[in-house]
Amino acid sequence: LVSNAYGEDGKLMTGATPAAMAAMLEGMGADAIGVNCSLGPKALAPVVREYLRLASVPVLLKPNAGLPTVVEGETVYNVAPAEFAREVAALVHDGVRVAGGCCGTTTDYIAALTAEIKAQGLIAAPITLKHDTVVSSYTHAVTFGDDPALIGERINPTGKKRFKQALLENDIDYILQEGINQQEKGVHILDVNVGLPDIDEVQMLKNTVCELQAIIDLPLQIDTSNIAAMEEALRRYNGKAMINSVNGKRESM
Repeated sequence: LVSNAYGEDGKLMTGATPAAMAAMLEGMGADAIGVNCSLGPKALAPVVREYLRLASVPVLLKPNAGLPTVVEGETVYNVAPAEFAREVAALVHDGVRVAGGCCGTTTDYIAALTAEIKAQGLIAAPITLKHDTVVSSYTHAVTFGDDPALIGERINPTGKKRFKQALLENDIDYILQEGINQQEKGVHILDVNVGLPDIDEVQMLKNTVCELQAIIDLPLQIDTSNIAAMEEALRRYNGKAMINSVNGKRESM
């Protein structure tokens, strides 16, 4: 699995940060993650180094031969093989373990890169497990560490008569507004609990997760003891969710 299409701000064109992509793709079991296409090796270097800082799996780099321009009707790229080889080899030195080329590169580029790696005597750098505790939305990640993580708990029927009414009436607008209000208050993660005896929790949780992430970029905490509802929600969640309402008993885990 490879995340690509990076802009010059170091984010995916879809708005995701390297931290969000690393959390999600490693959570999905990717054997390697990284970047390909879009820009040349020098422009992608900050993004690649961020991956190297975050990832516990091999990091991949397949940049373009720079940015394309049209000269006399022909598409040409502004990074020559020798420069391409030096820039990519520098990132191999920093820890990239899978290297190649994308748009604009030819066998000359790969030959130059191979020769540069051999000339420098570069070998595969060891991979270190990062042991970070991370959840993510489709745009960004929240890492649990020294700073408190604030979790908004207003999307929860416990002790909330108006919210229970919204669930019974399938008033999704009310639920979404509760999410927006909490985001505006500065929470880092949004808890989502729609468990009520008189409704179809599987369908409601699936719909709520889909609707929330269409308008809110906070990581979600899927809060349910209903395994079927949890699976339906997780299959539609664009990121690495946090799970709540699972206790430490073996059968629950």
